[in-house]
Amino acid sequence: MPGPTDLLRGGPGGPLVIDSRSFVEYNSWHVLSSVNICCSKLVKRRLQQGKVTIAELIQPAARSQVEATEPQHVVVYDQSTRDASVLAADSFLSILLSKLDGCFDSVAILTGGFATFSSCFPGLCEGKPAALLPMSLSQPCLPAPSVGLTRILPHLYLGSQKDVLNKVCAPQSWRQSSCTVWPASPAPPPSPSLTS
Repeated sequence: MPGPTDLLRGGPGGPLVIDSRSFVEYNSWHVLSSVNICCSKLVKRRLQQGKVTIAELIQPAARSQVEATEPQHVVVYDQSTRDASVLAADSFLSILLSKLDGCFDSVAILTGGFATFSSCFPGLCEGKPAALLPMSLSQPCLPAPSVGLTRILPHLYLGSQKDVLNKVCAPQSWRQSSCTVWPASPAPPPSPSLTS
C-alpha cells in the first residue's frame, strides 16, 4: 500500500487516486490530486451492466493514466471503509473495485477511507473541512424551518407549498402557476387552493 506522500505523486509511476464518494463530498474536501468517480445509483447500474467503462468515468486529466501502457497502480477511497472484504457484493465500492481490478495491475483501498486519512494528514487534502457535514445516503430528510421564497431567477422562485399558499409571501399570480415536486410517489393530493 502506498504511503501518504505517494498519493500525491501523480502522473507516470504514481498511483491513480480515486475518490468514490459523492460529488458534493469530493468538492468539499478530498485528497490532493485525486479524481472523483461519483457513487450514484446510475453510475453503479451502468458499471454493472457494462454500459460505461472506467476510462469514461475518469476525468480527462487522469485518462492518460488509464490508457498508459506501463503497469498502473490505483488507490481507491470512500468515506470510511476499513476492510473491503466485508463490503456487500452489490455496493458501489465493491463493484468499482472489481471493475478496476480488470483494468489495472494493482488496486488498493485506503484503509479507514477519507475520514481516517484526512484526520491523520489534513495537509495532504484540499478543500474546506469546516464546511463538511456528516453525509449519508441513508439519512432521512430532516425538517427545516422555512425561510420563505428564494429568488433563483427573475421569474423563478424556490420554496415550499406553505410558502406558495402564504398570501403575504406570494402574490396571487404566483400561486396560479406554481409547480409542486414530491420526492416519492404516490404524490399527495393537490391542495384545494391550487386547483382550478
